[in-house]
Amino acid sequence: MPLDFAIDVQDLSKCYQIYDTPQDRLLQMLLRNRKRFYREFWALKALSLQIRRGETVGIIGRNGSGKSTLLQLLCGTLTPTQGTLQVQGRIAALLELGAGFNPEFSGRENVYLNGAVLGLAPEQIDARFDEIQAFANIGDFIEQPTKTYSSGMLVRLAFAVSVCVEPDILIVDEALSVGDAAFQFKCLNRLETLTKNGTTLLFVSHDMNLVKRFCNRVIYLNQGQLVASGAPEDMAELYLLDMRDEQRRWASGGDIAVTRKSFLDTREGIAFGTSEGHISSAVFTNTQALTSAYLYGESVEIQVQARIQASIRQPSVSFTLQEAHLLVIGGANLALSVEPEENGWQRASITVTFKAKLAAGRYHVTLKLMDGLIEHTAQLIEKQVAPLSFEMLPNAENFLGAVDLGLQAVDTSTRKNPLFSNGTAPCK
Repeated sequence: MPLDFAIDVQDLSKCYQIYDTPQDRLLQMLLRNRKRFYREFWALKALSLQIRRGETVGIIGRNGSGKSTLLQLLCGTLTPTQGTLQVQGRIAALLELGAGFNPEFSGRENVYLNGAVLGLAPEQIDARFDEIQAFANIGDFIEQPTKTYSSGMLVRLAFAVSVCVEPDILIVDEALSVGDAAFQFKCLNRLETLTKNGTTLLFVSHDMNLVKRFCNRVIYLNQGQLVASGAPEDMAELYLLDMRDEQRRWASGGDIAVTRKSFLDTREGIAFGTSEGHISSAVFTNTQALTSAYLYGESVEIQVQARIQASIRQPSVSFTLQEAHLLVIGGANLALSVEPEENGWQRASITVTFKAKLAAGRYHVTLKLMDGLIEHTAQLIEKQVAPLSFEMLPNAENFLGAVDLGLQAVDTSTRKNPLFSNGTAPCK
């Protein structure tokens, strides 16, 4: 394996033998290969991938898609049925809550136990122990058996050990979902520091915003196989396409499927939806194109036209403003103006506007054609992922972040009680 690669996986597969009864397991042991008493379940099948040193890779997919199996194979806690894998460097992993901890040992003892598993000598753990204890921040419980820990305390200590030993490869499998908001913030900052210093990070999460924030590349698994690998924004949308497809099939009794559709722009992009309608055009009115540029405070105006089946009861369009990595800044669901029916179809349109009080940089607009005005209950007809994009030109406005909230200081010294013009307080 080349030195610039941390992980090299070729045709990796993992098969489990599923027995319907304990008796079948016993018969299989006795009769060996003369008769099969089990069913095969391939948790991972013919997976090949390479991950470079210092790369941050997200792994997404539905429950049961093979994500955890892949991570356990990389960590060496499972052996593959077929294929090969090579790993260069020391791995630290957070696979399952409390994995690798002895519940009878104290937190301190488990720190040394985990450090030894990671290949650290006792004196190396001594040098890191204060940092681990401070990061975990569990107080005197560090001297208590871990069986007395809450789930939050357990993940604090496990994460502290994993990140403070400075691993070459760090694997995180949904562990951050257990901690509180303050601890998650601290963990995310540490992950950013590690990746900047060259640690290879494999990150499993169902939170697409986290995946977009951290990952350079995303691997999408489904039923144990590699569906696609690419930019976090694109892989997240493929994942959402599958989720939407399942939701629509369930809601419609299996009659309406969500499939890939034509993208509005000539460049490559992602669009998906049903056969109930489509977005026929979307433009910035000042350019009559899918791209534009604005100065701070100018009005952004977007015109959208669509064609929908007459059976759609509440046709609407969702406008989502996103920054460069497609993280959502804001948006709204708005009703469409519909023209009279013609051969079972209707034309619909809308023009929206907002003030561009934004920081300099590139922004995108994602469009969703829907039946319904409430995001969580509306049925998707079509989604066009960021077909519209515009540049905010540099400006001299003094505000922080992407959006100008218009914050102003208030002079409280001139305020008076509204009931008494002389400023005296009312009698009780």
